[in-house]
Amino acid sequence: MRKFGKRFNLVLAGALLAVSTLGACGVQGSIADQNSSSQASGNAQVSQTGNTNEANANNNAQEPQTAEKKELVPLSVSYPAGNIRVTVNILALQKGYFAAEGVTVNPVAIGGNDALTAINEDNGALDVLTAGFVPDVQAIGAGYDLTFVAGTAVEGGAVIAKKGNADKFKGTDKKLNFEAVTNAKIGFQRNEASWVVTRQYLLDNGVSADTIKNIENEDAGNVSYYADPTATAQAVQKGEIELGFLPMEFALLYADAYDLEIVVAAGDLSPDYVCCREVTSNKRFNEKYDSFVAYETARIKAFEYYKQGETDAAVKADVVKTVAEYSGKEPDYVETYLYGGVTKFAVDPNTKGIQKYVEAAYNSGVFTGNAVDFGNYDITQNVNTSAYKQALDQLIAANPDNAFYKNLADQFQGAN
Repeated sequence: MRKFGKRFNLVLAGALLAVSTLGACGVQGSIADQNSSSQASGNAQVSQTGNTNEANANNNAQEPQTAEKKELVPLSVSYPAGNIRVTVNILALQKGYFAAEGVTVNPVAIGGNDALTAINEDNGALDVLTAGFVPDVQAIGAGYDLTFVAGTAVEGGAVIAKKGNADKFKGTDKKLNFEAVTNAKIGFQRNEASWVVTRQYLLDNGVSADTIKNIENEDAGNVSYYADPTATAQAVQKGEIELGFLPMEFALLYADAYDLEIVVAAGDLSPDYVCCREVTSNKRFNEKYDSFVAYETARIKAFEYYKQGETDAAVKADVVKTVAEYSGKEPDYVETYLYGGVTKFAVDPNTKGIQKYVEAAYNSGVFTGNAVDFGNYDITQNVNTSAYKQALDQLIAANPDNAFYKNLADQFQGAN
């Protein structure tokens, strides 16, 4: 498991105090949570503007290419204070990609139920919500008229055990030892994404639904729910539970402090499972469609620049500097978060991933008490990929030899 120095852990600890629910990417909280740092949102019907789901590479971020553009309607976009899960949007704003596409993006620091209201109202103060997912679906269940249009990040969870105990929960031909896992005492914060993913992995590999229900039976003492990731980590350290489920940030942060070890990354159980999605209202999407195309074009270019930092030291240094200065976070923390395996970005809407996660979350009891029965609800009616697809198609047409854009097109074909 990756080791971090004391200085980094101190920096990470301070950063996480401000974004303690970020790792689950909107899994914790609900649409009624006024103070949740998870961003909430939702939607209702697929827009009919542009092509629906059926339907020069700018590598120099310092001097993006400009072209004659028609005047576009500005977009108000959520930039949660200090939240670097929205790195692609930070780069698109700070490196001039939005400006190069002719769309004005006004950053708005708004979250929780206020963000839901601002998105859903006809004349609200927000056009695009950039973080969160489960609260978005909960909002759909409450009748909010919103739609998923693109991605922000994927994966980001971990299964943990006390140091020295992880191997007994690891499988040989599978990622997990099912007998050991299903007989262990487990614990997590309610609706933690890494448990939702693990639960589905067990079901997909032949563990019976009755066995899963027995694991989740509070009366039998098989599961414990905790107020936050810190309490979960402490419970593992004390031996109150054998397996904990945490956002990856906390799994790494608490590894030394609480003698923890990662059994498996949740992303290894379900590669690219959806985390933060971008959502808007159908009304805004229809009225500002051209702006959304330009917005997604800029984000794809910014994502390309971020990915270049994986192999280009100068680009990586610039990305880290840009995000650190914008967010107010320490460069050490930003570099590890962005390029150290803590998080994984993805701009694709990923319709199939949304379907899969909603099903898994519903099966685990996350979506209870909603007016909508998500066991029978077609969530694809709440996804509109047309602006993202048009942006990508136009980029490929203008840059036919760009391998990065072609790879994104292949990903889109497989995920939507």
